Amino acid sequence: MRPSITVGEIWLVSLDDVEGHEQRGTRPALVIAIHRQANLVMATPFTGNMDALRFPYSYEVKPSSTNGLTTDSAVLIYQTRCLALTRFIKKIGDLEPTHSTNVKLLLKDYCGI
Repeated sequence: MRPSITVGEIWLVSLDDVEGHEQRGTRPALVIAIHRQANLVMATPFTGNMDALRFPYSYEVKPSSTNGLTTDSAVLIYQTRCLALTRFIKKIGDLEPTHSTNVKLLLKDYCGI
């Protein structure tokens, strides 16, 4: 069964087969784009390690009832990747519009678009 996923949602995802410094484990991720024909979702993982904010293209998000995060977190824009729908475990919330705007600006700058 395919989950119904929408851009701007925050989902718990499974990132277990990684290499090097890629984010691993079960963690929140922000849905950036959806490619329905290929059954892929572009997502950006979060980390609770606030030291990650020292890297460019990281963005802080505080927990709220809207976003469903349970701890201060950093969105790791530089770790954005495409994921299969099977990696999406459950929706935990939605990113607030202010944060969404800032993440989009960082993503555009990071990608040079």
